[in-house]
Amino acid sequence: MAAEEPTEAEALTLWCARLPGLRDHARSSGVADRLDRDAARVREGGSARRAVRKWLQDEDAQATRNWSGRELLGLVGFPGAMRSPTVGAGTYGCPFDRCDRTEGRDAQGHVPVCHAFGTAMQPVE
Repeated sequence: MAAEEPTEAEALTLWCARLPGLRDHARSSGVADRLDRDAARVREGGSARRAVRKWLQDEDAQATRNWSGRELLGLVGFPGAMRSPTVGAGTYGCPFDRCDRTEGRDAQGHVPVCHAFGTAMQPVE
């Protein structure tokens, strides 16, 4: 049975999250120019579904359907240890409202980056 095709938004979410790793792999494999052309197509409104099919393996298609955010969401702090929110803490989303990817600031307080569009993600209300 064939895997269910992800929606364009689901594919863009996966594309954005995986693009840094894909770039590293493409550089080491000598295909960085090809990946850059496909990334530019997606930025200009091309199909993220096509890019995901081309660059991510079959096992990633399953992750596309089930991907629901960061893997770290299951981690909790020590019991009774309440952390006060840091300045600018919160959730950030796609700067163009094209996908459902959300992230928080990193350990150094940097705003997360939308890798698909090469810009900072925007605060989500």
